[in-house]
Amino acid sequence: MRTERSGDGRGFRLLLLIGLMSLGVRVTAQESLSSEAILALIEDDETRQRAAEELERLELHPLDLNTATADDLARVPLLDPFFIRNFLLYRSQRGRLDSVYDLKEVQGAELHLLSLLFPYLTVGEADGRPARPRREHAVGSLYRAGSASLLIRSVGDNGQHLDWAMVGETDRGEPFRPLREGVMDHLTGTLRYRDSRTEVLLGDFRLTTGRGLLMGQGRSFYSSSIYGTGIPQRVTRELRPHRSAREYDYLRGLAVERRLGAVEVILFGGYEPIDARIEGQRLATLYRTGLHRDATSLRHRHTARREVVGGYLSYEGESGHLGITGLTYRHRSKDGRPLLPPLRYPDEMILREVSVDGCRMEERVIASGEVTLAPGERRAAEGSLSYLDEMVGALTVSGRYFGKGRYSPYGSGDGHYASGRDEWGYRLQWSGEVARYVSGTVVADRFRRTDAGSPAGTMLLMRLGRSSYRGSSLLTLRWMSVPERPRRLSLRYGADRVHGTKWSTRGEVQLLHTEGEGLGGSVRGRIRYDDQKSLLAEGDLRLYRLRSGQMILSGLPWMPYLYGGSMLRGKGVQLSGRVRWRIGAHVALHGRLALTLDDLRTPDAALALTYRL
Repeated sequence: MRTERSGDGRGFRLLLLIGLMSLGVRVTAQESLSSEAILALIEDDETRQRAAEELERLELHPLDLNTATADDLARVPLLDPFFIRNFLLYRSQRGRLDSVYDLKEVQGAELHLLSLLFPYLTVGEADGRPARPRREHAVGSLYRAGSASLLIRSVGDNGQHLDWAMVGETDRGEPFRPLREGVMDHLTGTLRYRDSRTEVLLGDFRLTTGRGLLMGQGRSFYSSSIYGTGIPQRVTRELRPHRSAREYDYLRGLAVERRLGAVEVILFGGYEPIDARIEGQRLATLYRTGLHRDATSLRHRHTARREVVGGYLSYEGESGHLGITGLTYRHRSKDGRPLLPPLRYPDEMILREVSVDGCRMEERVIASGEVTLAPGERRAAEGSLSYLDEMVGALTVSGRYFGKGRYSPYGSGDGHYASGRDEWGYRLQWSGEVARYVSGTVVADRFRRTDAGSPAGTMLLMRLGRSSYRGSSLLTLRWMSVPERPRRLSLRYGADRVHGTKWSTRGEVQLLHTEGEGLGGSVRGRIRYDDQKSLLAEGDLRLYRLRSGQMILSGLPWMPYLYGGSMLRGKGVQLSGRVRWRIGAHVALHGRLALTLDDLRTPDAALALTYRL
């Protein structure tokens, strides 16, 4: 039972948080100009974090385009499977590249995106620079809506085979924990050893296998194929450390990976603390952790845990991949009592699941899929077939089935319903070039519940983008009809324009229509100054008026390691600004201030100091 803290103690902690918020000092790896621009294009926090880690590695050891494999290219942010396939075909026909600028000749190349990647690519021989130790240490705070968060982060390696990480955070509005519970609301740590054939990871880790249907801890909402070319992204790094303040979808334990030629074996075991309401011997309700718990949900914090053991065995050929994943898990209360899962799931103390995944890539065809080997309504399956043509583009047909009794707490299906269960559907998607510098995507998706006779839903999506050295624009139109919900239509147009070498502007219009509610939307403008040496400053203004049930992401300016944004509802004005000032060769000061003028008048402030060795 938690003891009440004194008023003086609360006041001291409040002053501490306000002080940290005011200082907001972070000593981290200095982000390059290109990495800032790349990360600003990625909407999802988890995907952005993975991209930041990959860019940091590439900055030390750029990828040689003349020797890069498909898996090497798949790790580079912003490169999709369609472009990778076209590049490999281009290289096989042309031979050795003379410059990274030769990428402009590859079909599907978006010039404004490739220009951001040039610092991380090379056409020389293999990078012979010796590996050097890396260190990052961070302490900071983000203030929003009357409360502040506290974050501590330390990441490093010895320049050879050993690396480590530690992240601690207390969410905004949540109290510090007792010392025996680690003080922080979330505390994670990892120690990893790896060489060319073996990887051992002790601590907190995340695992994604196949298409993520059974183990998809590295996937997120924006991993859905509708946000790319339609060709599902191949997982190229199954096992990785958990280095964020995200409090769910990770395991705490031990994982070992061994590569034996074309065969790869991963064995792992661990547990994850979960928030749950317990009734007798059953988990009555599971809560999503790490979402700034209120006083009620704090009572259910880490009241149970999920214990997991499993493995992954895969074979990788020249044009194909085959893998099998096996899991066994159970639930226990905080005091160790065995628990049954929630009522809608199998009535068993110990649950076992197996899935098989595969991928086949020919000259013009890519086939990919995964299926869980479970009985009846516990089964889940995904599959897709893609045809690639230099003139036509990429055409993908995909299907999915998620049974009503499916229970995969770490699985992530490419569907519409957030629960990842009780759904079947099929999708047709095209992506390619409409004209020089103009690319497009069209998606038609049909889905419904698994019960016979259930009403069907439809999603239609169209994107049309144009890019050049002077700027870019993107038009997105989306229509959604879900049974028993009002139909929704959204239109979004944004355009970036470069004015000389230092100034750039962006304009954006977004319209939303909800059946029975009417039309809402927002208008946004941004101006940026960047002298490419020491100073970057930008200001942003958004006017919005939304109907009941409508909301849009606030989209605050990017800050190093300070991710996350709020949702805007109702009507109001949002003002924001950001400054980055380079102090010498290694240090930069970042600051951001935002104010949302609505019924609540919500302030947002962040300050960061970055240092790169």
